[in-house]
Amino acid sequence: MTGSILIVDDEPQMRTTLVRYLTSEGFTVVAASNGSEMNTILSGATIDLVVLDLGLRNETGLDLLRKLRETQDLAVVILTGKSDPIDRVVGLELGADDYVTKPFLNRELLARIKAVIRRVKSGAAIKPQQVSEPLKAVFVNGWRIDLIARTLTSPDQQPVILTSAEYDILVELVENAGKTVDRNRLMEVAHRRSWTQSDRSVDIHVHNLRKKMAAFAGGSNIIVAMRNVGYMVAAEILPQM
Repeated sequence: MTGSILIVDDEPQMRTTLVRYLTSEGFTVVAASNGSEMNTILSGATIDLVVLDLGLRNETGLDLLRKLRETQDLAVVILTGKSDPIDRVVGLELGADDYVTKPFLNRELLARIKAVIRRVKSGAAIKPQQVSEPLKAVFVNGWRIDLIARTLTSPDQQPVILTSAEYDILVELVENAGKTVDRNRLMEVAHRRSWTQSDRSVDIHVHNLRKKMAAFAGGSNIIVAMRNVGYMVAAEILPQM
């Protein structure tokens, strides 16, 4: 797998280690020590994914993540300390695609990066049994999910910016419309790992997804929470070839 990665961390040794390791794994990697350097790099380079340490000493990593989400449509994996579960939750609420807690194994970070990039670059396909060709898109109560471009458009033709995890959760729910999808399955879809009761990642992603959809005209909530189990899409699905 290839791709371009930006490391944002104020620890020189961490930056050097990650640049060397991820480069050896086939990625193009650049690094920044602060928000100013990050913005400079993003203004002049094409980046697929940002690895952002939330524990920066001289500025707030969460503020950088918030500004990043306001101006850039790219994948983000955040690094958090084990003693900072609140930062992890807030980071996901702000739109991070995944997180890794310090200290971590390089291979763990690599696996998370590959999973996120794979989701961003690969188009999911919904294939009903009666359809022999892959679908281009589906309509759900006026919402259009483009299965090739991995985008969501509101009933009044406005683009809705989703993270890769939010998009994959939405597609999984749509594929199983009328059925409850449990949190463990949604966790596997969003992060390629099993769900634990202490992990709020799935609920945060669904909350963000519902909030984004509710902000648009025609934003009737099609995602229903099934108490203590998971979520369900309760709407008619119309395919577009």
